[in-house]
Amino acid sequence: MNTLHNTPTPPSPTLPTQPAVPLTLQWKRQPLPPLQAVQVLDFRAGEIALLEVEQGRVWVTCDGLLEDYFLEAGQRLSFAGPVRLRVSAEGHRPARLNWAQHRAVEGAAYPPAPSTTAAPAATPQPRTAAPTQGALPRGAISAA
Repeated sequence: MNTLHNTPTPPSPTLPTQPAVPLTLQWKRQPLPPLQAVQVLDFRAGEIALLEVEQGRVWVTCDGLLEDYFLEAGQRLSFAGPVRLRVSAEGHRPARLNWAQHRAVEGAAYPPAPSTTAAPAATPQPRTAAPTQGALPRGAISAA
């Protein structure tokens, strides 16, 4: 005699879901005295460059792009590497730039920048007379 055993069906395998984990970054503070030489920040392929102005007004440009950025205190900007950024204080006042770099990690939550102030978006300023409206330049991943 054959009997069927009523065995429960095992649940379908599922991939474990992990909540987005904030990245732990080591922020570097870059003083930018007025009327000093431009400073260079290099980031390799696969790295993310995170910038936030802590004090003053900072000029940021990226090699190979037409736009320049002028960031006020509290404004943030990030770029995907490889990228070479050139930064300096704008005008006759000192500025201070906080920056960090990390390897791009899929699904990682980007941490807040080191300051607690709300950050308005950076405004690109074209070097030429032809401005680009509403689009970030190649290599820029956010401007918030």
